[in-house]
Amino acid sequence: MIKALVAVVRVILTVIVVGAAALMGAVLGWGWHGWIGAIALGTVGFGLGALLAANPELLLGVLAEM
Repeated sequence: MIKALVAVVRVILTVIVVGAAALMGAVLGWGWHGWIGAIALGTVGFGLGALLAANPELLLGVLAEM
């Protein structure tokens, strides 16, 4: 039961982190460079979000430095 709960929490965390990073990249890209920037920076945000979601210690370290 605990393993299932941990798995669900990890999935939710992954979706939130990846979605937020992709959205942030797309919004910044749209503001600076239009459609092409939104697509490019959204893709970069998706990749960085996936990296941060796969490595929660890195995400916590980044948040602690802010």
